[in-house]
Amino acid sequence: MSQSQGGAAQEESGGGGGREQSHFRQSGQGRMGAERGGSLRQKGGIGMVLRRAEEFDLTDKQQDKLNRMRTDFELEKVDLLAALSKAKIIFRSVIRDLDSPEQKVMEAIDNLASAESELRKMRYRHMKQTHAVLSGKQLGSLKAFHKQQKNEKVKRLRLARQENRG
Repeated sequence: MSQSQGGAAQEESGGGGGREQSHFRQSGQGRMGAERGGSLRQKGGIGMVLRRAEEFDLTDKQQDKLNRMRTDFELEKVDLLAALSKAKIIFRSVIRDLDSPEQKVMEAIDNLASAESELRKMRYRHMKQTHAVLSGKQLGSLKAFHKQQKNEKVKRLRLARQENRG
């Protein structure tokens, strides 16, 4: 996604300026959007496991099962993302109307929070269902992979801090 497209997606999703970005914004450089996994990014979701099928020594049968599951997961995700987008649009509409009754505003906030939580719950369920297909050895490899990724991220952050101080 180009810089201008990222800005457009940010505007459409209600983001802007220097405000902190939600995990549920559209994907863009430097942000973790819903398509990229948000707060569960790289935690062993179906896409990450399938991309590293050889590394995790997945059998053909496991790969076939995960690919079938992925289609259902993607369809569910599309529905929940649409519900989230609608909740955001309604919330912005209600909040822009200065004459909106407080009860209507609170309801829009609750609906938005509910849509976000359903998306997070879905991600967690999908991750657990993906892990259920893996053997104990494969889960161990996945955990080792995550530990290595975390250590590398910490090293990169430390180097970046040192460069900024330098």
